[in-house]
Amino acid sequence: MPVAFISLIDDQQQLFKSCYGLNISGTARSVAFCDHTLMQADILCVPDALDDPRFCDSPLVHGYPNIRFYAGIPLSTPDGYRIGTVCLIDTQPRPPLTPADRQHLADIAALVMDRMEIRRLELLRHASQQRLQAISTTSPDTIICTDLCRGITFWNPAATRMFGFDAQEMVGQYVADLIPKRCQADYRNELAHLISDEEAIARPRTIQIWGLRRNGEEFPAEVSFSGWRENGERLVGMIIRDVTARHESEARLCELASLDMLTRLASRSAFMEQLGQLTEAGVPYTLLMTDLDGFKEVNDTLGHAAGDALLCHVAEQIRAVCEHAVMAARLGGDEFIILLPGGSSEATLTAGRLIAAVQTPFRYHGSPVVVGASTGIASYPEHGQDPSSVMSAADLALYRAKASGKGCSVLFLPAFREAEQRRRRFERELETAVRQQQFVLHYQPRYDVGSGRLLGCEALVRWQHPARGLLLPAAFIDMLVKSPLSVTLGEWIIRTALAQVRQWQIRCPQLRVSINLFPRQLAGNALETVLRECVGGDADFVDFEVDEPLLTTLFQDAPAHFEAVRKTGASFVIDHYGRTLGAMSLLRHGFFSGFKIDKSLTHELSTNIHVQTMFRAMAALGKSLGINVAAEGVEEGMQQAFVTSAQCDIMQGNGLCRPLTVSDFETLLTEERSTSPHSKF
Repeated sequence: MPVAFISLIDDQQQLFKSCYGLNISGTARSVAFCDHTLMQADILCVPDALDDPRFCDSPLVHGYPNIRFYAGIPLSTPDGYRIGTVCLIDTQPRPPLTPADRQHLADIAALVMDRMEIRRLELLRHASQQRLQAISTTSPDTIICTDLCRGITFWNPAATRMFGFDAQEMVGQYVADLIPKRCQADYRNELAHLISDEEAIARPRTIQIWGLRRNGEEFPAEVSFSGWRENGERLVGMIIRDVTARHESEARLCELASLDMLTRLASRSAFMEQLGQLTEAGVPYTLLMTDLDGFKEVNDTLGHAAGDALLCHVAEQIRAVCEHAVMAARLGGDEFIILLPGGSSEATLTAGRLIAAVQTPFRYHGSPVVVGASTGIASYPEHGQDPSSVMSAADLALYRAKASGKGCSVLFLPAFREAEQRRRRFERELETAVRQQQFVLHYQPRYDVGSGRLLGCEALVRWQHPARGLLLPAAFIDMLVKSPLSVTLGEWIIRTALAQVRQWQIRCPQLRVSINLFPRQLAGNALETVLRECVGGDADFVDFEVDEPLLTTLFQDAPAHFEAVRKTGASFVIDHYGRTLGAMSLLRHGFFSGFKIDKSLTHELSTNIHVQTMFRAMAALGKSLGINVAAEGVEEGMQQAFVTSAQCDIMQGNGLCRPLTVSDFETLLTEERSTSPHSKF
């Protein structure tokens, strides 16, 4: 929960005495949700305040702290007075509390009252013995006084209920008889400290110890010591509380911290603690790191409840297949890890059985749910000398398993780590390259299909690597797309390409430029800002190419960003059209000026009659919608002839002309002014 607080109440207001995520000190009681909690004397849960007539008009809902979800429980004293609440709130609606949630909230309220009651009693022990005796008769806690020489001098009724002895039996006896022998050393040390240290009287102390009832039963107790002098004698007072319920509550809270509450497997922290203990003891072990294949689709199609049910099903499969495992945990999301004893010789067989078990269809509300699993295997000490390195090895093996087609297991090899280290070095080199602008642009000509004349160019980035020479995008683009540096490089590409093309337009005014965008460039207003800085509102010669799957998502999420860019005059073109079916729905909006048929289709025109039919259909669709259709990847004369017969508008490819440097493209411009052959073959 983002907000939690403890409040105390008087007749006019509630005061927040301890809070998390809240920056006000209190509110009027008349508008407080807590007032309703106190009136019903039970847990109050409001899943959505806007749907609750008691609170829908509250200023605490429509103003700070903007409560939508609320859960609170009264704080009640032992004699039944309700003095405040423990509350949780969120600014978003939430489902109602489960029975387990309600029990946890009740446990926390009990802990709060325990602390408050202890504090109340600690204040009392500084009062006189007579006042203590008057009050202690109604105290729910044991209160004992002793003068160390004559033994116990005071024994209240709560002590009789706790230990089973009445006051007449205990006067003159010693408190040590009420403590198990194994704990008496701690008790006597505390008592000796209180006797020998004069300053200890002013510093009351509390210890955790075990008590012993008359029937021989032991129970956890909290003992608060205080000392004072009367008539020259050193007296000691003890307030003893049976904390059995608190121990049970703390045990439940400890369980919450050590278990994944959905699957009841171990939590990540508990798993890492176990791993650390085995590693420190030098005990060999093997890890199976398993990730589900297709879990996101289950969540997206059937909902998160189905996803949760599936995770619980997978946990049961893990328990059944890996019955000899030391521990199994859910690391988070749909990732699990199993700790097996010994080396990796048997682990591959176990991983195979687990993958097969996970792939067994699981029924959710009568519908079969099928997912796969991929597993990475790594062992200690063979693949790492500490928990972190063994986990890293298992993770690298899992990555290889998923890259190998999923549904399989892979045992870690040292080469995986070497490859990962190379990848990270290359990633650092790429970061340096962006900062130092080690990139150049080449320009691939684009031709009019009907006349063969040069229409424009596509700006293509190249990395001038200081050691490896000129690198094509295939060597670095996948890594760059995932990095925030893609925005920096993308802006440099736009500025460089537009400045160059504006110079060429002096000789060829109709020249257009096509620029590929990185996904991160389409978030926010940065793209529009760069365009206006470069060409103002005169960007009608600019085409931005974006992959069709990315466009489908972004256009749904942020159409205003696209419209702002279009107002500069620039156009959007669907790149790699035909690779997937996602862009078909985009065409109905009339938002895009054209699409480029993917080169994988162009390359099959001479061998696949079905591709030929698809190609003609896509070209005809573009024509009927009045948008430009471009064909990329034209490598041979037959392909150019087909593109022409299909009545595409634009063509490009290495068979027509490879990407050119700035100087080579300027030479091409000069040649184009004198001649423009219809065919390039």
